[in-house]
Amino acid sequence: MHYSQKKGYRQLRKGRSSVPEAFYLLTTTTHNRTPILTKDSIAQIIFDAFEWLETKERIRWYCIMIMPDHLHAIIQLRTQHTLPDIMHTLKRFTARQINKLIKQEGTFWQDGYHDTGIRGEAALNEMIRYCYGNPVRKGLVEVARDYPYWRCKFEMEVSGLETPPTSS
Repeated sequence: MHYSQKKGYRQLRKGRSSVPEAFYLLTTTTHNRTPILTKDSIAQIIFDAFEWLETKERIRWYCIMIMPDHLHAIIQLRTQHTLPDIMHTLKRFTARQINKLIKQEGTFWQDGYHDTGIRGEAALNEMIRYCYGNPVRKGLVEVARDYPYWRCKFEMEVSGLETPPTSS
């Protein structure tokens, strides 16, 4: 069955809710999955944007994993803000800053994003482990702690975490 990207995007949004104080895993990709995010200056723009969102009490971020063509972030949504608002702000600001930096115009991020509600501490820990192991699974590093484009508010050097979960 063939469907347009816009229809697929509408399907992705179906059932999406924004629950204050809930935890979410957010994933978004660059336009055409261009592998550009793992340049120090570009990654810093993204990290700074998450810091700004937290300072403005829109979210609390717990981990951010920047891969070459996508990013994962585990956040806790604050009151008064929705996931679409957060993602619009994040993507709009970072796209403008990155396009300015690389002297480019036009679309930077792919339309839409994926969100997964995280229920409970065990699920939160598993999602953080998933993010932490992503560069190893993708063959970017042999040991997760060696990957530079990662921020987490939890200590990850715990026995067993160097072997990432097997799901992708």
